[in-house]
Amino acid sequence: MPRGQPQVEVTLDIDVNGILNVSAVEKSTGRVNKITITNDKSRLSKEEIERLVKEAEKFKDQDEKVKQKIEAKNQLEQFCYSMRTTMGEEKLKDKFSETEKKELNEHIDKALKWMNDHPAAEKEEYEAQVKELEAKFNPIMMRVYQESGGQPGGPGGFPGGFPGGAGGFPGGMNFNPEGGDDGSKSKGTPSSKVDEVD
Repeated sequence: MPRGQPQVEVTLDIDVNGILNVSAVEKSTGRVNKITITNDKSRLSKEEIERLVKEAEKFKDQDEKVKQKIEAKNQLEQFCYSMRTTMGEEKLKDKFSETEKKELNEHIDKALKWMNDHPAAEKEEYEAQVKELEAKFNPIMMRVYQESGGQPGGPGGFPGGFPGGAGGFPGGMNFNPEGGDDGSKSKGTPSSKVDEVD
């Protein structure tokens, strides 16, 4: 180090509270200076943190209701677009009559318009709209699946199954075109039983 230039050693230390301690020592004279820098302006006090935690607890139920409402709204919207996609599928679009296409599209448009006109609707209202659409769409889809030569969600059936169902009809219900659960031969009844074939 050239003669006449001070040699200063600086130490920086940040503690767990975010307080910065700076100390500087001039080696030749041994002179020490210290400064503490705190960030009080942007930190929350203990009381403020406790208040925020209490508010979060208070609004937990309200947040859960909003979450369920948004999920129900998304389900309605997804169901509408899924029906449109199904009607446009290459394998199935010829199975729908023009009247059915027109009727289903009108119901879809009506549901989407309702959804836009009622942004503050409750979860139950969205679920009622989905059920109303299912009541219109499901009987037509049962016929389409039968005509396409397979059971819904199964080999030769509609890929992916019905919207809202687990590879089959909504609610995971399977469609048995051969007969019902009671052994009757009434065709086209929902069934959770699989008949054995020789």
